[in-house]
Amino acid sequence: MSRVPLAVVSLVTVLAISACGDGGTPDRAAAPVPGPSRPHTSAAGPTPTPTTDPTPPAPTTRHDGRHHGRHKVGSLAPRTRSTADAHLLEADRLPSVGGRTWTVDAKPAEGAVGACQKTDLATIGAVEAVSRSFTAADGLAATQVVARFADAKSAWRAHQVLTAWRDDCESRVARAEIGPLEPITVHTGTADGYRGSVRTRAAGLGILRSGDYLTLVEVTAADDRYPASWDPARKAVRRIARTF
Repeated sequence: MSRVPLAVVSLVTVLAISACGDGGTPDRAAAPVPGPSRPHTSAAGPTPTPTTDPTPPAPTTRHDGRHHGRHKVGSLAPRTRSTADAHLLEADRLPSVGGRTWTVDAKPAEGAVGACQKTDLATIGAVEAVSRSFTAADGLAATQVVARFADAKSAWRAHQVLTAWRDDCESRVARAEIGPLEPITVHTGTADGYRGSVRTRAAGLGILRSGDYLTLVEVTAADDRYPASWDPARKAVRRIARTF
């Protein structure tokens, strides 16, 4: 058997492969080699760059005088000054004489307090005045007046006027006997008082000055019923002072 040359065999093999590619089942098309990628663009033009919402401004702090949390809202209102009638004694605060019970008279006192006072306190500068009258058994009576003046100096001047009226009281009032003016120790303010009698009635009168306020209190009774060892008017002044 003769040998076929190697070159002939190689040629036949190549031809057979070519024939199968043309008439047999076609080979699967080779996938195209991808080229360099390009960014996608639309026909309408470049896509606009999205914008972001601006950062909202930080809230400003309003100073409206209010505090939150545990503090009360709003500022504190100024403290209201007490009125003149806040210094009028109640009946149970007026010192009792001989165990007698005081009652408030329905009609308040008018005009002067005591035999030595020439005019009411409005005449000597009071801008406001209130009064209260008291009665008790056996003819006991008492009067308190609280007056407010424009300022402390005006109240001081009125106090000096009342003292001057006491000094010449015996020369002006018939059958008046007036004792010495004596200081009264009080919780606040300046106070003094005196005792006296007119005809058959004895009396004690006390004066209290505190700031622009001036208070007078008088207790009267028949000569034989007014205490000899103590003065209820002086004790009343001490109690009035505690209201300031």
